[in-house]
Amino acid sequence: MENRYYETFYLVHPEKSDEERQDLSEKLQKIITDHGGKVFKVDPWPLRKLAYKVQKQTKGYYVLMEYEAPGDTIQELTRNLRIDERVMKFITVKKEKGWTPEESQSDREN
Repeated sequence: MENRYYETFYLVHPEKSDEERQDLSEKLQKIITDHGGKVFKVDPWPLRKLAYKVQKQTKGYYVLMEYEAPGDTIQELTRNLRIDERVMKFITVKKEKGWTPEESQSDREN
């Protein structure tokens, strides 16, 4: 199966420690690599105030992850994001055809 490029953006509960957030990130990256994918970027954000309450919380930690993986990997990743109590919300988006990790780097530099 052909690898495609994806971006997953997830929101971590504000009461989780740095260690718990790091463990979650490593767990998700391992799912991707174990299924033949490759993680290009993991961008954790500091604690942010949310625009609206999510699971009765007004703050949270966002994490942006860019990677390539086969389509069936997304099912396993989604399953894990749904059952993990540390994750309050998430979204996964398939990047458009022709997108490459290098493009993402050049966008940030400009």
